[in-house]
Amino acid sequence: MKKMLALLGIIAAIPACSLTGYQESEVIFDPDYNHLAANARVISQSPLYVTYEYRNIRVDELAPVAAQYCQDRGNKQAALYKITLQRDNARRATFVCRNIDAK
Repeated sequence: MKKMLALLGIIAAIPACSLTGYQESEVIFDPDYNHLAANARVISQSPLYVTYEYRNIRVDELAPVAAQYCQDRGNKQAALYKITLQRDNARRATFVCRNIDAK
C-alpha cells in the first residue's frame, strides 16, 4: 500500500515539474587560465591542429582554449582527435581545426 501511494505521488509530481517556468540560459565557460597555464603547455601547433600536454586537469578544461585557438585561425571549430598517455603519466590531447561547414 505504501509503495502504491509513493508511486501515485511520483506520478502526480511529474506534470507539476513540467508546468514550472524553467528558463534556459546560455552557458558561458570562463576557464581559469592560471590553472591551465600551470598544468598544460602547447607541444605542437599549426593552422590545422594543436596539441597540448597536460597534468592534473581534464581534457574538457582544455577544449575551450582549443576552440578559441581554432576560432582565431579562420573561424574554424575544434574537434578532439586523440588523447595519448606519455611514459611520465602526462597526457597529450590533439585537437583538429575544421571548417564549421564541414561535417
